Amino acid sequence: MAESTVVNINRRGTRPRGEQTRQKILDATLSVIAREGVRGTTHRAIAKEADVQLSLTTYYFRDLNELISLAFQSFMDQDYGDTADGWRRAFSYLDQFTAEDLADAQTRDRIVDYCSKRIVDHIRRGLLEYPKLLAFEHHFFYEALNDDRLQELSHTHRKRLLMPLVRFCEYFSAEDPETDARLLFGTITRLEHQELPHAPDDIDFKAIRNEIRRMVSWIVNSN
Repeated sequence: MAESTVVNINRRGTRPRGEQTRQKILDATLSVIAREGVRGTTHRAIAKEADVQLSLTTYYFRDLNELISLAFQSFMDQDYGDTADGWRRAFSYLDQFTAEDLADAQTRDRIVDYCSKRIVDHIRRGLLEYPKLLAFEHHFFYEALNDDRLQELSHTHRKRLLMPLVRFCEYFSAEDPETDARLLFGTITRLEHQELPHAPDDIDFKAIRNEIRRMVSWIVNSN
């Protein structure tokens, strides 16, 4: 998997030195978890990644659990690949269609093509430009299954990711858009997870496109 620098939305040049160091440690924690998993993350590994003295990881954070939890909160504030803007454009596109338009098969095919491309582009950006963030996310979802301390954060993040998918499904799924959104979300995260270990040239984007298009087509044509 190609290396990628973790996105940092904080402008360190405008922050006091202490805040810069603290954020540097949080960024390093993201990188270590992405590479080693939560169980392989230690104060020593984080200090080495951040290039700071080991004592600073305990000076700024009470313990490793707090550091990992705050690193995840920092991750939740980051929005790679202008995801929010992408969804705004998609909803603006969908808002132009009336119920009568959506009854037309050719119009639905156009919508399937457009929305599938947007989702595949999002997956592509994540895999090629932000693999460490994706790896961190998947590690955290897994660890949260068995760690009560992480479950609330994981639930909040998952709900945040699901919200635009639910809104998308509401255009077409009159009966149960939330279930359809969870199925689409599961497909996206599974594709990300299975392709994440591969080198960029080995990622099967054709298979990703085919599967996403099949899923989106099922949602758009479900009623």
